[in-house]
Amino acid sequence: MTLKKKSLWALHLGIILISGCAKKSVVSSGSEYKEDLSAVRPRYEYVEPAVVTRAETATPAKSSNTPKADVDKALYVNKKLETVLDTLAKQNKSIRYINGFRIQIYVGNVRQEADGAKSYIYQAFPDLNPYVSYTQPTYRVKVGDFMYRSDAEQYLDLIREQYASAVILADRVDIKRSLMVNPASDHN
Repeated sequence: MTLKKKSLWALHLGIILISGCAKKSVVSSGSEYKEDLSAVRPRYEYVEPAVVTRAETATPAKSSNTPKADVDKALYVNKKLETVLDTLAKQNKSIRYINGFRIQIYVGNVRQEADGAKSYIYQAFPDLNPYVSYTQPTYRVKVGDFMYRSDAEQYLDLIREQYASAVILADRVDIKRSLMVNPASDHN
């Protein structure tokens, strides 16, 4: 490095060190923040509670049944909300299937074995529904409509006593049937 570059570099370093040691001061405007918020604050009128005597309680006071303008507006919003909620409820009722789980207990080419697996499920687990599908040349027997994998795992241990190759698969399941599946603890 040349002498000129070294002195320029030393000058930059000196400026950085001196500026780091300088006394720092905070600039304040000296004025306080003031804003009038009284226009947006809610106003309440205090009403002195009335003292009720026994004679006044015997005759009921007549009250006016005319709704205020604010109440009508609230009712209009409530009616709109009710119609939207009814529409959503109808849409939700039309949904029959969700993503869930089934237990596949048989995969093979022999129809009698597939029918045997199906009848085993009907006898051993009447609350589960067997589903037999055929894609040439393979039969598949799947069991149950489970929303949660943990529910399927409870049944899987019991089914593996008869079908050791049983596995849990993700599938579309019927919502109503999945709600009717009883816990596996009943099948001991």
